[in-house]
Amino acid sequence: MISLFTDRYKVSLLLAAIFVLGIGTSLYFIYSLPHGLQLAKGYEASFVKVYAVIGITFLVGAISLINALRYRKEIIVFRDRALEASIARQEAEQAGKTTISLDNVLTVLGQAKDENDALQVGLQAICKQLEAGQGAVYRIVEEDNKRKVVLQAGYALTIGESTVIKYDLGEGLIGQSASNGNTLYVDDVPEGYVKIVSGLGSASPRYLLIVAIKSQEQVRGIIEVASFTPVNEDQRKFVEEAAQHMADKISKRA
Repeated sequence: MISLFTDRYKVSLLLAAIFVLGIGTSLYFIYSLPHGLQLAKGYEASFVKVYAVIGITFLVGAISLINALRYRKEIIVFRDRALEASIARQEAEQAGKTTISLDNVLTVLGQAKDENDALQVGLQAICKQLEAGQGAVYRIVEEDNKRKVVLQAGYALTIGESTVIKYDLGEGLIGQSASNGNTLYVDDVPEGYVKIVSGLGSASPRYLLIVAIKSQEQVRGIIEVASFTPVNEDQRKFVEEAAQHMADKISKRA
């Protein structure tokens, strides 16, 4: 019963019902008066109370009906917005859910012939599960007493087989990740920074994920993944875990 008076919509409906009942009651009393009394002069004062009650009843009822209709509209709008927000949350949750699994990565790594093959097949397994547009894996090697990051294998790369790509530690995003071992995620890659070319044309991915391949806190390589769609937290963790398993296949220290 108490909740009835704390619900504005229910209170408005109750007042509207009283309004309708009041109108009916007022009309009943008016028309139940003797015919002669209704028309006789000198009884105007007797009708003042009746008219006052009718007027107040009409006013309260009109305000109640307007308020009820307005609040009902507010409820409908609120429910529509709440429904939209709920749908948006569900879509976001569904988008956040992923079917990625390390099982495929572990399988191909277990079948790899050597370290280089492990990096190649591991990269392919990662890119396929993420539906990435492009990927690359680098190894850290030592040249002239300097550690460098050298491209080892690629996924959908548009470069010649004889092309050599290398970075000094700290140079560019690849060199930075190799230097500090941190994961880098860029969600607004400039147009043309990475270009994927196919028989249907070319396009530039908007998202870039760079993960260090490290074992015992020592960086031994880098995984770079370019995507047209955002890489969520679960997918980043998946790549980081896959990178750790790939690190186990690199026995030589950089």
